[in-house]
Amino acid sequence: MNPVILKRPEHNISRKNISAAAIKVLYRLKDAGYTAYIAGGGVRDLLLERHPKDFDIATDATPNELRKIFRNCRLVGRRFRLAHILFRGEVIETSTFRAPAPHEDDKVSENTFRAEKDGLVVRDNVFGSPEQDAMRRDFTINALFYNIADFSVIDYAGGLEDLKKKIIRVIGDPDQRFAEDPVRMIRAARFAGTLGFEIEQKAYEAISRNRDKLELASQSRMYEEVQKLFFCGHAEQVFQCLEKTDLLHPMFHDFSHWIDEDKARHDWVIKTLQQMDRWRTAKLDVHPALLFALLFGEYHETLVKELVDSGHSPHDAATTAIHRHLRKVNERVRIPKTVMHQISDIMAHQLRFEKTKGHRPKRFMQSRGFLDAFLYFKISSKTQNRNLELLEFWETRRKQ
Repeated sequence: MNPVILKRPEHNISRKNISAAAIKVLYRLKDAGYTAYIAGGGVRDLLLERHPKDFDIATDATPNELRKIFRNCRLVGRRFRLAHILFRGEVIETSTFRAPAPHEDDKVSENTFRAEKDGLVVRDNVFGSPEQDAMRRDFTINALFYNIADFSVIDYAGGLEDLKKKIIRVIGDPDQRFAEDPVRMIRAARFAGTLGFEIEQKAYEAISRNRDKLELASQSRMYEEVQKLFFCGHAEQVFQCLEKTDLLHPMFHDFSHWIDEDKARHDWVIKTLQQMDRWRTAKLDVHPALLFALLFGEYHETLVKELVDSGHSPHDAATTAIHRHLRKVNERVRIPKTVMHQISDIMAHQLRFEKTKGHRPKRFMQSRGFLDAFLYFKISSKTQNRNLELLEFWETRRKQ
């Protein structure tokens, strides 16, 4: 296949907008005689005049060759063998060009490639050419290359045209690609929401057919993807895409059905995500525990109230109800135990905001979990129009 190639005067990418660490890796590989491209989302975002979150590099150097070239290199991953080239404050992820998945009758060792009976790929380290690598990627807009040798943009998959049309299009058969890696369905929703693009019709229909396969995805990887969904700065739009594609149900089964029962519950989630987006716009770091506490907040409050009504103490009810729900969430999205405890603490601490006498406020404000608990209290008070006098008290105390 002859690629579309944009020469330097025909595109807007400048090395000034690429991190110095990525430039070092590219030139080191080039000078050592290897092909080296910026690949995927970094090229896409540069063409869209967005600031890339990171820069991934694709090359014909194998992982072992990369380790010999870079002393600051660490090989990671079993499913995809990658090189992490470490710089102060930045990691440049570097992968070797990959070939198409082998046919059933091809003799390939399990250390190189392995797929389950349902099509889920659990190991993929068959190396190939730049064209083969581009066609192995998930979406056309993520299959673009920037060549450091001549500063050109290379397009094997039609990504440049889809960027113009604002379309999320799967490379190859969407059903097969989603079976290989169900997380691609979530990525489609994230890109659509973040970029303001539309998911191409065949891909949209394939998501409807395959969304239950999300249960096959790694729970740890799902946790990483959920953070990307809601920390991307466009969480409200991404959530709407998840609802449109009905991906929220296989991700958070009980919670999503609970939302569907009452529009006011939906409003809580939207206001939470709007606050997340404001924090990201302000470049504030938000702890994952606060994200999940706010996202599930009203649902958790309902579960806690049910236990209190059945005779549990408020503190025990908070701990029991929240851990019970999060253990069910972990069947699909593995939230680390430390984060689970922090979510529980945020909710249990809400009772302490009612205690305003004596030295209790000062001791509470000096405790480790106060800030996240206060942020939850502040947002929930304003969203639900409750405890406003208490909120004023605590805001005054914080300013003293």
